[in-house]
This record gives sequence, structure tokens and C-alpha cells, in this order.
Amino acid sequence: MKALPTRRANALVLALWCALLLTPLLVHLFRPPHEAPLENRTLAPAPGWPGTLDEVSTWPARMQAWMRDHFGLRGELLEASHRWRHQVFGDFLSADLVPGQAGEVFHNVFGDIPGNALRVMCGAERIELPVVGQRVAELLAATHADLPRSYLMMVPDKSRLRPRLLPRWLQEECAGGQPPAESLVDRLAQKPETAGRLFYPIDAMRQVDGVDPVYRPWNLHWDFHGAAVAADWLAQGQWGLSRRYDVALEPRETEFDLRALAPGVARRDTTLVPVYPDGRVLVCHNDAACFPEFAAEAALLFQVARVRSAWQLPAGQRRPTLVIIGDSFGDNITEPLARYFAEVWYLSMNHLSRLSPAQRRHVRSVVIDQFRPDVLLHVYNEGTVLADQARYLARVRELLEPVPTQ
Repeated sequence: MKALPTRRANALVLALWCALLLTPLLVHLFRPPHEAPLENRTLAPAPGWPGTLDEVSTWPARMQAWMRDHFGLRGELLEASHRWRHQVFGDFLSADLVPGQAGEVFHNVFGDIPGNALRVMCGAERIELPVVGQRVAELLAATHADLPRSYLMMVPDKSRLRPRLLPRWLQEECAGGQPPAESLVDRLAQKPETAGRLFYPIDAMRQVDGVDPVYRPWNLHWDFHGAAVAADWLAQGQWGLSRRYDVALEPRETEFDLRALAPGVARRDTTLVPVYPDGRVLVCHNDAACFPEFAAEAALLFQVARVRSAWQLPAGQRRPTLVIIGDSFGDNITEPLARYFAEVWYLSMNHLSRLSPAQRRHVRSVVIDQFRPDVLLHVYNEGTVLADQARYLARVRELLEPVPTQ
């Protein structure tokens, strides 16, 4: 008689375990299509039926990868784990996000491996400046023959503007280091082929950041206001240009700008965004329709923009023009710089690997040979330039180099 409760308890435990194991499968099979949480990587695609012997041999591994990325409740569990970790411990599962003091969040490209961006930028980890300088020089040389006015701007990272808000352990590591960005600028300023072509507006941004922050505490990129500081410094102070028009700014609530690194962690902030009510300025962002000249390639690059303020004028009067090639920091400086140009193009290189060799040649032909901008500006976060472990600059250079003639 006493075994009955134990038998019932065992049956209950067995039922609970079966439910726990079967729930993800049932959700996977019967839940309607839904939007998965944004992640900082491409999820494995469904393998499909194998058509060759090679595909047969790799099909189990591809199916396993797909199941691992798409099993039922995976998105909910992923968001819950990120949210729980941040709420309980105040940090992030991703090593690319570093919580600082006073509510600041910093972006640590390459995470916790040697040569990560935060340690390189502050000087805690030394780099070979001659090698970095050579990369920059080769990148600028790739278009110099076709576009003599080719420049590069290193965007000062938030960690360089607010080193006092880095976590204490990182401040201790950086204490004895010499930040390399200024040394790189000085080095290239002494070479005739790169003198006056590398910009680093850290002093201008520091001056403004002390009064009106150019980075929001949780945002890892600059907004229009922050980018406008560098745009005005560059266009007016270095190039001697005057604004063609001004824009009104209105407050808007925006989400944390790198949610893909922390799915489930919600954070909103108020920032100022430009508004164009009269239709005189045409603005297009992240749409293949922005560039009918290479729509297929623009769709693959994804992060693209085009701003036109002289579209109503004859073609010969639509000058000067600017093309911005860069990482994600080039996006928000497009509209501030567009106030000085008749037309501005922005192409992100973050997804350059999606383009085939033929598509890369087509993009170069349209941008360099056909559009022929008056100015070509590379815009990269200083960490992209200094801690270039992924050969980012080399891949951009290969895109822009002239195609050899047969």
C-alpha cells in the first residue's frame, strides 16, 4: 500500500520529463512561421534533399546544424538566457559587449581573444604600426589614380572619448599603454602619398562630448548629432565647404543599436533624427531601390544609403558628389555630410563577402568609372583600422583596385 504514492510520483516525474522533451519538438512542428530573434550571425539554412553523392555525405551534418539553430522554443530560450544574465549579473553573454561604469556599454570587437579592439585602442596590447600604416596607404592608393581626392576617417571609439567609464579592470590594463591612433595619424602625415588624407577628429568630438554626448550610453554607434560633429569638422575645417541646406531634428525613441549581440535585452533611448518635410531632399536607406544602377548588389550589401539634394537640377549642375565606403559607422554620417554635397552614396562593406567577383567588378565600375564622385571617403571605427584581424581593409582594397585589362 505504501508503494502507491511512490509509483504515482514516478509516473508524474516521467510525464513531466516527457513533456519537457516533447514540447520543443511539438512547437517546432506545429507553430506557425514567426520572426526569430535577431542574432549577430547567419543561421544555418534547411539542408534540402541531397542531389549528389557529396551532398549525401554532408547531409546529416547540415541537418544537425539546421536543427540546432531552429528547434522549437530556441528563440525564447536564447532571449531568456541573455535577459537573465544581464538582470542578475549586469553583464552580457556576448564577449563583444562590455558593461562599463555609470551605465555605459562598450563594443569589444573580437571579444575576449588576443588583439581585441578595446585593448588595442587603449594601447594595452601593442600593434605593428608600420603594418597598419601600410594597409591604410594601400587602401588609399587603390583609387588615387581615378579619384585623387580619396580620404579615410577613423571614427574615435566611445572608449577613447570616455576612458574613465571603462570597467575598472580594463582601466588598469590600459593604464600603461599608449593609444596608437594618434601615432598612426602622425606617421602617415609624414609620407607624401598619405599626408592630409587620414583624419581622426578626436579633439573636436571630445570637446562636444563633454557638453552634449556624441554617443548615447547604451548605443555603440554615433547618432546624427554625434556624426554631425565629425562631419562639420571635416567638411568645413578640412575641406572648406559650406552647407547647401540645414535640416530640422526631432526627438525619437530608438532601441539599443546592437540588439543582435544581446537578444532579449531591451533598452530604449531618445535621440535626435533629421526630418525632411518639403521633399527637396530625397533620402533612401537600406533598400535595393536606392541604387537601381546595381540593385542586386545593393540588396546583398544591405546597409546602403543615398541622399540627393540637387535632383531637380540639370545633371551637369549636380556637384559636388561624395561616395562613403565604410563599416557601419559610415551610415549615420551620410546625412550630416550630405548637407555639403549635391549627392552622397554610402555602401557598407560589412557584407562584402556576399558579392561574387562579377558583382564586385560591377559595383566598382558604377561607383568609380560611371558615377565618378568628386570625393571618396572611407569611414571606419578606429577599432576596424587598428585591430584588423579579419582583413577588412584588404578586402575593401581588392574591391576598389582597377580591374586588370587583358
